[in-house]
Amino acid sequence: MCDSVWNKFQEKFPEIIENNYKYNNIINNILTSPNNILLYCSNGFPIDLFIEIILLKKTNNKSFYRNYHLWEKTINYCENQYFIEIDLMNPENIKNLDKLTKFLLNIVNTKNIGLTKHIIILKHIDLLIKYFYEFRILLEKFSNNIIFISCTHNISKIEAPIKSRYNIYRIPLFTLNEIDEIYKNYLDMSLNDIFYTLRSRDIIKSLFLTEYEEKPSTKDLITDEFIIYNYPPIVEFLKSFNKNNINEIRNLSYKLCQYNIRIIDIINDFINLTNNDIYLYYKYPKIAKKNINNTKNLLKMEIVKIGEEVEYMLSQTNKCREPIYIENLLCKLLI
Repeated sequence: MCDSVWNKFQEKFPEIIENNYKYNNIINNILTSPNNILLYCSNGFPIDLFIEIILLKKTNNKSFYRNYHLWEKTINYCENQYFIEIDLMNPENIKNLDKLTKFLLNIVNTKNIGLTKHIIILKHIDLLIKYFYEFRILLEKFSNNIIFISCTHNISKIEAPIKSRYNIYRIPLFTLNEIDEIYKNYLDMSLNDIFYTLRSRDIIKSLFLTEYEEKPSTKDLITDEFIIYNYPPIVEFLKSFNKNNINEIRNLSYKLCQYNIRIIDIINDFINLTNNDIYLYYKYPKIAKKNINNTKNLLKMEIVKIGEEVEYMLSQTNKCREPIYIENLLCKLLI
């Protein structure tokens, strides 16, 4: 018996994918490929569950067990007789990415007994940006003994020489109609009304809202702002922000990084703030009503342009400098 909305979705997910031609076709193409696989998608798609289906079909299994290990007190990973899985987003692994090559060499220098090649799952491969040269050498030298299945939400941060050694597959988000059908046909539930009007394709956030919106203890948590914005406190921040105090922007940029709010999420929030007139009146407090619609459209285009420029600059450096670029973005938008 499923004890949560997520568990019910997880149980039904193989059936959902099997009955969806688009995703089923991607999986069939992956299964026929003998090469390294790189999957990329936006936040909001359950890529972990998708990879699980690929592995189950690739090894002809119905389920997996996983043993969790810590290699030389540096790299956290899990393994079974079929594959090794490493999540680079794990806080302990992020601190020890320089040890990853040594760990991988320790694996590939031994022959896999059960399969023709080692299968290694690397999640959030874009975090290897400082070590792509070492990783590329490993991909070339041990291609006869290892297959990588990697995934990322930031394909632009991966260098061309790395991408050329993978077969790359874009995994699209579920469409709004597909999410609606999943709720009706597989979960026997209905979408949150506000979430539906946003036309969002983030099924993970939708499932979270469904799980908690009816619980009395979460009444104060599931507000309209929580549903609409990636970082809900941005609303109150904008209403009380003092343009003469740049430290407020600096503090906000660090908070956004701590909560893993990306530049694209900030841009989406400012577009929604504009749609709800909050950012519009922040920028133009005395705007005439007849000019509102036209000014909104121009303002949203300006927000996207600024975000695009800052995102590109960030893509040319490493993630450790992200707070600086988020602060730069906020200064351009707020000052």
